[in-house]
This record gives sequence, C-alpha cells and structure tokens, in this order.
Amino acid sequence: MKTRIAIVAALAALVVFQPAPKAQAPALSSLVGTWVGVQTWAIDNPGPGAREEQEVTLTIEEVGGTVIGTLTPFFGGSEGASFTGAQTVGDELRAHGRLGAQRAGAPAAESRNQPTNWKDGVQIDFAFQPDRNALRGTADVTLNGVKWIRYKYDLSRKRSRY
Repeated sequence: MKTRIAIVAALAALVVFQPAPKAQAPALSSLVGTWVGVQTWAIDNPGPGAREEQEVTLTIEEVGGTVIGTLTPFFGGSEGASFTGAQTVGDELRAHGRLGAQRAGAPAAESRNQPTNWKDGVQIDFAFQPDRNALRGTADVTLNGVKWIRYKYDLSRKRSRY
C-alpha cells in the first residue's frame, strides 16, 4: 500500500513540476499582410513635433521564401523604411532594415569617386510581437553604429472592405 502511495505521489509530482510549454514562435506566413496603426517616439522628453502619433502602414510579404516588409511613412519621409530576411526569435519577428526601398541585388562595391548618401549609414532594427490581430513593436535606429532614435508601434491588421 505504501509503495502505491509513493508511486502515485511521484507521478503527481512529475505532472506538477513539468515545465510550462514554450510559446510557439509565430509562423512568418501568418504575419504576411497589411498592418495599420501608429508610430510614436520612444523618448523621455519629446520635442513639440515628436509628441504626436503618426499613422503608418506596414506591409509584410513573402517573396521566394524570404520575408520582406515596407513601413511608410518613416522618419517623417514618404519613402519609408524597408527590411528583408525577417526571422522569428522566440515570439518576436525581428529584421534589419534601412531607410527607403530595398535595393535590388547585392550592394555594389563603392568607388572612392562616388558620393555617399547619409542614409547608407542608417541601420534600423525592427522587433515586433504579434498578438492575434495586433502587432506591437519597436524600431531602434542607429547612425554609423551610434544609437539615435527609437520608435514604438501599435498596429492591427488592415481589414478588407466588404
């Protein structure tokens, strides 16, 4: 009898002390679509122009097995920002981006005689957390490796018209 109680107690302890199941990473294909919402500055003391929310549209596509995205407007400009090669890390969608549209093909080797564009030094690290039909996240912007600006996003799926 004592042996049975010990076995039952041991089994109950195994069930109780099982680690919680890990949150399953969102499938990249489930994030494909158009997301709309607002972009806000994530700074402690924003200036007068930085206090307002800005409406943005994030379009995520899967092209040839690669996830690409465009966010417009970004940084106050209509050309927006773009990313390619997004990945899920844990429960986040992460991607490295740049100002403007992605350039076709690999970046060409620069010549000393070519002028450089200040935007080439801008790197954007996007991190989005999906929650059903909501997508919340941040964009950390660096210029030549120096932390510059951080934006926050609160987006939802764009609904089609019936």
